[in-house]
Amino acid sequence: MAATDNDTESGSAPAASAISEEEVSALLEKNGSGGVRPYDLTAQRINRMQLPMLEIVAKSFAERMGAALSGLLGRDAIAQFTALESAKAGELQAALPVPSSLATVRLAPLPGAAFVCVEPSLLLTLLDGFFGGTGRAISDAQAAVAPAAQRFLGLMLRSVAAAWTAAWTQVAPLQLELVKQETNPRLMQLGAPGDLILTLKFTVEFGARSGRIDWFIPDSTLDPIREALAQDGGSPAAPRKQEVWGPSLGSALQDAELETRAILAQARISLRELVRLCPGDVIPIDPPQHVTLLAGDVALYRGRFGVSQGRNALKIISGGPS
Repeated sequence: MAATDNDTESGSAPAASAISEEEVSALLEKNGSGGVRPYDLTAQRINRMQLPMLEIVAKSFAERMGAALSGLLGRDAIAQFTALESAKAGELQAALPVPSSLATVRLAPLPGAAFVCVEPSLLLTLLDGFFGGTGRAISDAQAAVAPAAQRFLGLMLRSVAAAWTAAWTQVAPLQLELVKQETNPRLMQLGAPGDLILTLKFTVEFGARSGRIDWFIPDSTLDPIREALAQDGGSPAAPRKQEVWGPSLGSALQDAELETRAILAQARISLRELVRLCPGDVIPIDPPQHVTLLAGDVALYRGRFGVSQGRNALKIISGGPS
C-alpha cells in the first residue's frame, strides 16, 4: 500500500502551531481592546484615609487657627476645614504653581516632615491686614515670594503652632516646628513619586476675601498614631485589652526559663604571651572575692563562689553589681 502525504510528513516535519502569527501579534498588541493594561496597586491605599479622628482634629484646628490669626492681625479671621484628600507625591508636586509659598514643618515626635502651602493671594491679603490695611488683593504673584511676605509666612506659622498642638492633644502631643521655607515647589521633596500624601484643606476668610491653606502630610508619617486616628472618638479598646492580657502574660513570664552564667576568673595577658603559650603552661589567676551572676550580658546578682552538696555553687549576697 502506498504511503500518503500525511504519513510521510508526520515523522519529519514539526507539528503546526496552535495559533497563527497574526493571532500572536494581536494578543501582544498593547493598544488592543483586550490588551494587558497596567494596574496601580497603590490605588487601594485610599482606604487608609478612613481616619475619623483626623477630620475631628482638622476641624478643631481650623477653629483655633482662626482665633490665632485674628489675634495676629488684630481683626477677625475665619478658618474652616473643607476637605481631606489624597494624592501621589509626584502628581501633587507637579500640580503646585510656580512660584508658591511653601513651608516644611516637623510634627515632632512623628518621623519625616509635613508641608504647608499658602495660596499667594491669601498670603498677600493677610500681610496687608497685618500692616493695618483692608486686605486688598494684589495681582502680582511675585509679591508673595518677596522677603517681607516670606517673613510674614514664618510669623504666621509660628503663631498657629500652639493651636496645632492644642488640636492634636486628644490624639497625640504633637509639636509644630518650622524647618524651612521655599518658593519653588520643584526644589522640595514631598516624597517618592508614588508615596501617598494626605491633604488637609482649609479656607481662611479675612475681610471680603478668602483663600486656601493646604497641609500636606505623608501617609507614612502618621503610622505611629494611625490606630488612634482610626478611633471614632469613643473610648479606645487598647487599654481594656491590656487589662485582660496583662495578668496572663505576667504569669507566663514567671515560668519562663532563663540561662544564667558566672565568670569565676579573668586574666589579662599580652598578645605576645598568648601566641607563645604551649600545652602545660600555667596562667596565674587570683581567686575571686565576689562573682557576678549574668543573664546574657546583664548583671543580676553578686555572690560568693563555693560548694553546696558536692556541686559548685554561688551564694547570693546582693542584687545587681555594686
